[in-house]
Amino acid sequence: MSKPRRTRIKHAINPMAIRLSEPELVQIMLRPHIHLSLLLSEGQPNPYYLSSIIGVFNVAMALAYMHKDIRSIHLYESIQQPLLDVAATGISTAELGLRLSRVFAIADQYIAAQAKTDILRAIRLVEHQLAHGDENTLLQAKS
Repeated sequence: MSKPRRTRIKHAINPMAIRLSEPELVQIMLRPHIHLSLLLSEGQPNPYYLSSIIGVFNVAMALAYMHKDIRSIHLYESIQQPLLDVAATGISTAELGLRLSRVFAIADQYIAAQAKTDILRAIRLVEHQLAHGDENTLLQAKS
């Protein structure tokens, strides 16, 4: 029998937990999805679109840290540099756009699978970190 890997997800999703309802999920995720589509179609850097997209990654990253989900943490950390490149020059290659949309879809599914209370805690954590300038979020508050 093999030993479990250290990167294996340790947090089991609780089937009894209250999830976001469909309208709540649409309310939270519709704008970032539209902004991602617009960013991919235009290809030019747009800070408003990017802040919306990065907000999704920040919440997903906070959830991953809350649940000690090493694989997800590594995935969301791996998208940081490409996001900085998009902020500087826009979508420069089709591969970059495809990678961004794939990781965004994973983050969307990850958020949707979480308990409502955990999502709200993660949102508050990200807001707190942005307000206080902590350096472990993807998008920093401007001073």
